[in-house]
Amino acid sequence: MYPLVLFSIVSWGVILERLWSFRKLGAGLREFQLEASNLLLRGDLGDVERLCRSRDDLPSARILLAALERLSAKDSRLKDRWAEALERQRQRVNQDLRRNFWILGTIGSASPFVGLFGTVVGILRSFQDMARTGSGGFAVVASGISESLIATAAGIIVAVIAVMAYNAFQTRWSSLVLAIKLQVEELTELLPAGPDSDGN
Repeated sequence: MYPLVLFSIVSWGVILERLWSFRKLGAGLREFQLEASNLLLRGDLGDVERLCRSRDDLPSARILLAALERLSAKDSRLKDRWAEALERQRQRVNQDLRRNFWILGTIGSASPFVGLFGTVVGILRSFQDMARTGSGGFAVVASGISESLIATAAGIIVAVIAVMAYNAFQTRWSSLVLAIKLQVEELTELLPAGPDSDGN
């Protein structure tokens, strides 16, 4: 039961952290797009860059900042390949949004087996007690077996919660990735050297 208790605490920690992060991110993205769009329409690239640096907790801000840094580079090789730099940053951001998902997946798949292992150990102990005392019958081992089955039930409960959270976060992650992609495309269209030259 001790590993299952630990799994439960860790999974709930991840669930609460991701819930808070995704909820905060959704509101922050809408606010950032409005501010950045207004600045880009006015042509204030310096203010846009300062806004991105002040909101570096937002994926869109980090992606747009990568494009602005490349566009302001003196080396033409860096400046001309700004779209590729933007795409690499977007992939890094997408991966960062999946942080700790693997923990939920691992707990969801491992918990039932940990619970089953606890049940098997408990049943073995019950039979060992029966052999040691020399008394037999269902009444002797019933209490030990019933206690052992609690481990299996606990493992299933922990696994169900972890798997449901994992699938819910996967769905939310997909919608956020799409929203960030569309937002960055809308913002980069307002840049002086927009993505139309590269067909992106």
